[in-house]
This record gives sequence, structure tokens and C-alpha cells, in this order.
Amino acid sequence: MRTKFLLSSAVLILASTLLAEPKPPRLLKVYVGSDGVAHVVDIRGNDLPMPKEKEQVSVSAPKLSPDKQTAGWLVQRENCCTSYTIPSSLALYRGGKTRILGDGLLIYDWCFVGEGLQVALSAGTVHGMESRHLILYDVRSGRQLSEWNGDPGASGPLWAKDLNQ
Repeated sequence: MRTKFLLSSAVLILASTLLAEPKPPRLLKVYVGSDGVAHVVDIRGNDLPMPKEKEQVSVSAPKLSPDKQTAGWLVQRENCCTSYTIPSSLALYRGGKTRILGDGLLIYDWCFVGEGLQVALSAGTVHGMESRHLILYDVRSGRQLSEWNGDPGASGPLWAKDLNQ
């Protein structure tokens, strides 16, 4: 009886370990290289240049999540109505995969929320901000979790407290 119990327990532990999401390797830093692309450095010192996205001119605002599992940066693209590039999407690198987030509008600011399993961004039109458009995403799935639109002077939701715009 005891042997059966121990065997059942071992099978349950093994199954839960295999089904759990593997923890991505820790990252050391993220930066914009002289080549104009984002570079992610893992704890082993491997410097990984990230491939360019479609229509990417450059990248900006690189950040590393507090849990050091995710790196992110803004993707700058040409804009039809300006003489300068604009950040129109957010790239997130986690566990060897890159995910692109955003709704196509100019991204004014972005930040990790909590320990880094969520990101918030402030987006809007290129010229002027009649209202604030704030979006909260899940880092692992890329799924939009929440959205808020309001007066630029309003403080917005708690999850957006670290956004500058």
C-alpha cells in the first residue's frame, strides 16, 4: 500500500513539473546596439541581436522586467504624415520568442507592471492627445487584459501609474 502511494505521488509530482510553464532563462540586460537593433544579453553573457520587424527603422526605450525574464523595446517605423519615425509597436522577448504588441497608434510610453508578467502602454495619435488610451497586456500570451480611455489630465487605472503619458 505504501509503495503504491509513493509511486502515485511521484507520478503526480513528475506530471505537474512537466505541465508547468518552464521558467525562461534570466536576462542580464537589453540595449540598442550601434546596428540600430535591440540586443538581449542572457546570464551566460550571450549577446543576442534581435531580428528586425517588418518596416522597422530602429528601436528605442529598451527595458528589462523586474523578474529579469522578459526584455522589451519600442519598434520605430516610418510614418506617412511626419518627417520622423514613430514607435508604433512594442516587442517583447521572453523564453527565446519575440511577441509584438500594440494597436498601431503611436506609443508614448510603456512599462512593466508588477514583477513583469504584464505590460502597460500609453498610445494615441501623432499630433495631440485629446484622450489617453491605455492598454494592459499579459506578457506570456500577448492577450489584452484591460483598456482605458480618458481625459489626459486624469490619473487612469492603478496598473498605469508608472506611465509618463
